[in-house]
Amino acid sequence: MERPLLIGSQGCGNVIVESAFALAGVAHDYEEVDYSDDSPTRPRLLHVNPLGQVPTLVLPDGEVMTESLAMLHWIQDQAPAARLIPPKGDPARMRFYRWAVFLIAAVYPTFTYGDDPKKWVGESEAARNALRDSSNAHRQKLLAQMNSVCGAPHFLGERFSAIDLYLAAMSHWRPGRKWWAAEAPKLLAAADAARAMPEVGKVFARHFK
Repeated sequence: MERPLLIGSQGCGNVIVESAFALAGVAHDYEEVDYSDDSPTRPRLLHVNPLGQVPTLVLPDGEVMTESLAMLHWIQDQAPAARLIPPKGDPARMRFYRWAVFLIAAVYPTFTYGDDPKKWVGESEAARNALRDSSNAHRQKLLAQMNSVCGAPHFLGERFSAIDLYLAAMSHWRPGRKWWAAEAPKLLAAADAARAMPEVGKVFARHFK
């Protein structure tokens, strides 16, 4: 049986999916691409994902998956023991879905807009700076909201979940770990608890020096 192929970029959201693969013990192949507009590997990415985004997962039957949370569901189905998502009947399941989707739908877009603001507002430097500043500020409010309901040692409390992988990755992105330590210390503790897991730590060591 062919192995799934994960397409990603250094330090990007694919680190979440790679960590899930590692925890699940599911073998996969990995292909590094540069998703920027002028990259020679961008056409390869666009061929499988017209959005030009990572991560992108090509399943053994050729089916293409986008959206990291969908990938985590697929991995969970292959290896339920990975405990990425609380199972049916677990009281934590609804809380997981609320905050996992909150991360995807509310927090993640603030990175998308700020990473390449000219895509959204054109060439005006003032407009680009305003979009980045406003999206950064909005993200900080969203993370502060999550910090107020964060459990310990993991976001859901005693139970690890894929939410902790998202937090571990995002703690390396804007606004940076110094801000997290000062303004979202409970989230940072959950992020670091995830990274301390040996399987996750090995993946993060490859992406973040």
